[in-house]
Amino acid sequence: MIGISCPAFSIREFWDVAEELLPHFRLWEIVADADHFLPDIKDDVKELLASTELKVSIHAPFSDINIAAFDERTRRYSVNMLRDVFEIASDLGIGVVTIHPGSILVIQSYDKPRVSKLTRRSLEEISAHANEYSTVIALENMPDMRFAICKTAEEMQAMLEGLDLKMCFDIAHANTTSQIDKMLRLKSLFANVHVHDNGGKRDEHLTLGTGNINFKAIIKTLEGYRGDYVIESMSLESALASKEYLGKLLGQ
Repeated sequence: MIGISCPAFSIREFWDVAEELLPHFRLWEIVADADHFLPDIKDDVKELLASTELKVSIHAPFSDINIAAFDERTRRYSVNMLRDVFEIASDLGIGVVTIHPGSILVIQSYDKPRVSKLTRRSLEEISAHANEYSTVIALENMPDMRFAICKTAEEMQAMLEGLDLKMCFDIAHANTTSQIDKMLRLKSLFANVHVHDNGGKRDEHLTLGTGNINFKAIIKTLEGYRGDYVIESMSLESALASKEYLGKLLGQ
């Protein structure tokens, strides 16, 4: 199924966004941050699922948490916040929750290996309780940015090794790190795919077909993948153009 996600939606009124999307999409990946923090909107999501044909997946919050925080209280808070989101998503029957790895902030930049170590520790704690939820938890690969880890297929494979977690493959993120082909070798781990375009240098969230990504070849390689394709767009207008482009490649 082709869905839509947009971080800017999370500062808008929930039902205004839902009504805007309903004529165009069957899936909304809610960025559960800011005004759309899942514990605060769970009743709205429950009503949306019960009263419309719009299906929902969740992008877990990432702006106010860091599962690689050096301060143990902050790290624990971040893990517990994510666990609250997983529990609510499971109760609502939501199939997939996508999460970010830890981030390299100012202090973390002095000890980057520790960021990876703490991220793995947090993911191990999350994985230990994953069988309590019906929702699938998917770790997203990151773009070529200073704050990011999990930018390569090697990092992603090592971070997920032996854990009861899956992967969200962000095609455009992988394009900025020249990792698309290597990431595609991990497709057995994919539970979600994020789709947007860029020129290969930075994370731009462009309309499909306006950057340099060869989506036709990628979709062919992903034959057999049964999860969703979520268009991450800067606007509904861009998302609709991307939906038409992607729909043709998928034969929809």
